[in-house]
Amino acid sequence: MARYIWDPFEELRRMQERMSRLFEELPETIGPSLPVSPEMTQMPYVDVMEKGNDVIVTADLPGVDKKDIKISVRGDVLEISAERKMEREEKEKGYLRHERSYNRFYRSIRLPAAVDKSKAKATLNNGVLEVTLPKIEKAEVSEIPIV
Repeated sequence: MARYIWDPFEELRRMQERMSRLFEELPETIGPSLPVSPEMTQMPYVDVMEKGNDVIVTADLPGVDKKDIKISVRGDVLEISAERKMEREEKEKGYLRHERSYNRFYRSIRLPAAVDKSKAKATLNNGVLEVTLPKIEKAEVSEIPIV
């Protein structure tokens, strides 16, 4: 008989996916007359992986300029915060339209291993942020005899 290991966070992950889908579909369901745009509701996705001696975190941040991204490590938590600012101006026959969009993003990720934050590197290519954090070797555990 197969054993099932209960994951208390699985239901939270499913709820987050359902909420993300709901907000992605929201502009279509409430109609075009309300000023709701995908930029207001989009939540960037994050992937965390261990590759060799590194922990690599990637985050989808389309439309975000690298000067508007802040990355920090506090203990075993990586924090990413970003702001997306967009301005668009269109001119038509005697008509001027000026639109602005502003979105703030914050994510904290518990790292799976101890890292050397002084050697961390980050790149932003085509809206994908990649943070590479070298792992720190764990100290060996040795028993101490009682005398």
